[in-house]
Amino acid sequence: MKMVSRTALGFALALGIASGAMVAPAVAKEKDKKEAAPEARKFKFSKKAQKALGEAQALQQKGDNDAALVKIREAEALAETPDDKYMANALKINIALAKQDNAMLAEGLQGSIDSGSSTPEEKLKFQRSLAALAVQKNDVPAAIKVYEAMVAEHPNDADLVVGLGEMYNRAGRTPEAVATIDKAIKAKQAAGQAVEESWYKRALALAYDGKLANQVTPASIALVQAYPTPTNWRDVLVIFRETSGLDDQGNLDVMRLMYDTNALTGERDYFEYAETADKRGLAGEAKSVIDAGTSKGALSTSKAYVKELVSIVTPKVKGDRGSLPSLEKEARADKTGRMAKATADGYLGYGENAKAVELYRLALQKGGVDAAEVNTRIGIALARSGDKAGAEAAFNAVQGGKRADIAKFWLAHLNSKGGTQTASTVN
Repeated sequence: MKMVSRTALGFALALGIASGAMVAPAVAKEKDKKEAAPEARKFKFSKKAQKALGEAQALQQKGDNDAALVKIREAEALAETPDDKYMANALKINIALAKQDNAMLAEGLQGSIDSGSSTPEEKLKFQRSLAALAVQKNDVPAAIKVYEAMVAEHPNDADLVVGLGEMYNRAGRTPEAVATIDKAIKAKQAAGQAVEESWYKRALALAYDGKLANQVTPASIALVQAYPTPTNWRDVLVIFRETSGLDDQGNLDVMRLMYDTNALTGERDYFEYAETADKRGLAGEAKSVIDAGTSKGALSTSKAYVKELVSIVTPKVKGDRGSLPSLEKEARADKTGRMAKATADGYLGYGENAKAVELYRLALQKGGVDAAEVNTRIGIALARSGDKAGAEAAFNAVQGGKRADIAKFWLAHLNSKGGTQTASTVN
């Protein structure tokens, strides 16, 4: 009676299938085998199945795969132990690889898993191969089933979790896809590992394309906290402005953040910011933005509409700035905080952050103002002056609605890599 070789599973330990293409098992060099030969695995076969398995192996080694498969089927019918079933499927996989038969390969992989005899490392390799075969067939439900099983057993394997997220997306289950990729990001963070920028961008792209309003902003904030590049800041803030329906005051605070993160790029950005500031009575801030845009080559004063805005804004600046002390006196005497808030806005536009904070706080004390808006601007002024703790407290005081989202973006800037130092300030 022929015995089944205890080294017959070399295929299994080296099996790899790359995105639907079957790959033959790697064979170690003889020298490497001698130097690092693992302890031979011991199997427990039933007598009846062992005879059929031995004959199947001998036939397969001779290249008579069809006859070997007949013996494998015979062994499966006689199988009593987990190792009987495992070895039958092991030989089946070898034949499938030789015949380039993906259906038989999937059967052998699943059978090896179901036998209960595969090691954890082997099982994961078999599952990955099954998932790749399912993707090749465009059988997304089957791929999801395999990925869910892998993730259930390896919840801290972030790459597997991302793979599951991509499968959910293929199936049109976009909210689950975004949430799953977010889990993968958090798993890597918890392990102290760097998270690829592409993962953050993928989560954001899926949320945005899927019109998932509740997931777009968290995904945006996660991206710029981890990778606070000017390009990323521009992308997330353009998306935020596009999807949030902000009023002029909200837009102004978002454009201020774009300015501070160097996310303003072309003519349209600088012109819109300057024009919005001027419309809100902030001539000094408008002039500073025009000057910044001009110095960076984003604005050209030779263009008629830019020239016109310059001609409107420039004459206002001297008188506007000179009026602030008298407006401050009126604000202190006013029964409500509205004038104090307006005066603080003026000081903020000229980069006088300490004075702006003082008057914003007076506005809150007197009342009659939008507390969320005022706290946002206290946070901006404190962030620009380098008071991180104070800025955090102010932004955290903003609760509810789009204002809370604006504050979260400012907090992300404050707490991102290098974000404690403002990129630039309007003055």
